[in-house]
Amino acid sequence: MKKIQNGAAFVFIISAVILAVISIFGVWKIFEDDVIIKSIQTFGLLSIVAVIVIIAGRFIDSRESLTVSSNGVVESVPFSNPVFTTIRKITLAVLITSVSLLAFFGVLAIWDVLAGETLSKSLSSIAIIAFTSIVVVITCLEREKHKLMQQKMSGGLIILLVVFGWMFISFLFGSF
Repeated sequence: MKKIQNGAAFVFIISAVILAVISIFGVWKIFEDDVIIKSIQTFGLLSIVAVIVIIAGRFIDSRESLTVSSNGVVESVPFSNPVFTTIRKITLAVLITSVSLLAFFGVLAIWDVLAGETLSKSLSSIAIIAFTSIVVVITCLEREKHKLMQQKMSGGLIILLVVFGWMFISFLFGSF
């Protein structure tokens, strides 16, 4: 089941990145509206299916390996694929860079150094990259069984936070 869950996590990460690229192309009017809508629907569906597989897999296969520490205490060690750690670290660098660029361009816009359609498209593109990075990092943390994701937080709460994040970004950039 872990292989299926890892495969679903890879599909979700790839879908999130492709959705971000399609969204950026939509902001810059590179694709026709019909192509963008159908692409977002397709990859959105793939993403939802991948999330369902990951969450459902938690209920099917919850085995963890057990180890005995040096003081004789039995501890559980979750299985983890090191690829997710690498993806998370790279994506965190992308997230930090994009948030820094958002702040930089935001300051330039406040002081009227930058303005116009190019500024709004640039800010929208960077915000899409930042949001996608957050989604990828959360997925990687979940697959790594990171202690941050082991807290009592339901899947519904995570989905609610993602929806509120999307609404906030949409409100900020006026494309709600």
